[in-house]
Amino acid sequence: ENHANMDLLSQKIVWVDVPVEVRSAKLSKLQCLSFDALDYQPDDLLCFVELVMQHTGCADRCAIPPGRLRAWATAAKWKYRDNPFHNWFHGFSVFQMCYYQLWVSPLRDLFSALDVFGLLIASLCHDLDHPGFTNNYMVDSQSELALIHNDIAVLENHHASLACELLRRDATAIGSGLDAAAQKALRRVVIKCILDTDMAKHSESCQKLSGAGATEDRQLMLGACIHSSDLSAQVLPWKTAQKWEERISMEFTRQARKEVAAGRSPAPFMSFHPDDVKQRGKLQRDFFDFVLFPLWDPYTQQLPALRPCYRNLVKNRSFYEHRWNTGEDPDPKWCK
Repeated sequence: ENHANMDLLSQKIVWVDVPVEVRSAKLSKLQCLSFDALDYQPDDLLCFVELVMQHTGCADRCAIPPGRLRAWATAAKWKYRDNPFHNWFHGFSVFQMCYYQLWVSPLRDLFSALDVFGLLIASLCHDLDHPGFTNNYMVDSQSELALIHNDIAVLENHHASLACELLRRDATAIGSGLDAAAQKALRRVVIKCILDTDMAKHSESCQKLSGAGATEDRQLMLGACIHSSDLSAQVLPWKTAQKWEERISMEFTRQARKEVAAGRSPAPFMSFHPDDVKQRGKLQRDFFDFVLFPLWDPYTQQLPALRPCYRNLVKNRSFYEHRWNTGEDPDPKWCK
């Protein structure tokens, strides 16, 4: 096998032409905020993974052996559980949003080719084997994973471990075309990116993004790219955003029921009836104010090309506010 060298740490993305018209049409869908992974069958998304890896140059420059890219993506798909929210569609959506950010913003000029390869691997694998419960639940229930990871970033450490396991298996080792030093560097990027999705780091990340020179900090922006992509469901058009809100509400109420059954008190943001549209509107509005805006506002001020994401947030918040005020969904004609 050919071995790419450590120059990938200094080289930038070189977009590769995808000459077949149908492939170009598929790529153009991924380059828009209007892309909705939920409109596709699970296996349909595997083709998109291959196209992104080809278009970003990762397939060629990182010397991915023939056949392994599809095998890796398929293995990642199978490692996602059938949760309402934390499932293969979410994993792919985060992957697509990272690609979208690379395509439209100057991040492509900041990150090295190896960064991009690691970021894309991490984004697709960032929630592998997610049980559909939070870190707090895993710790409070004294789960096996919490014991293994000493109550620290339990799920993120688990996801990162599984992602690296895929990189080690012969059949799915898409980094095996790199030399030993580059493989080691790739593993570091993958682990760092997945650990940067830990919500325990959220406030610190938001604060750093508000500082001068943030866009010159490659490590900060690498983490911000995947973290913002992980929290991107509500920057999508309302038609798609509300689907994801319904799905996360299902997961939260499922966890709340299990907490109550175990004699524990669920978190306030999980204590609602799934049919209570009014209360869900309030909880989502608060999520915007205390989690999403503090991230997406400074992040998109640093990267103005991503400001459409923030504008969608503002619009979607008004729709959840409408739910809270009226107990009803907004008129569809307002949401276009």
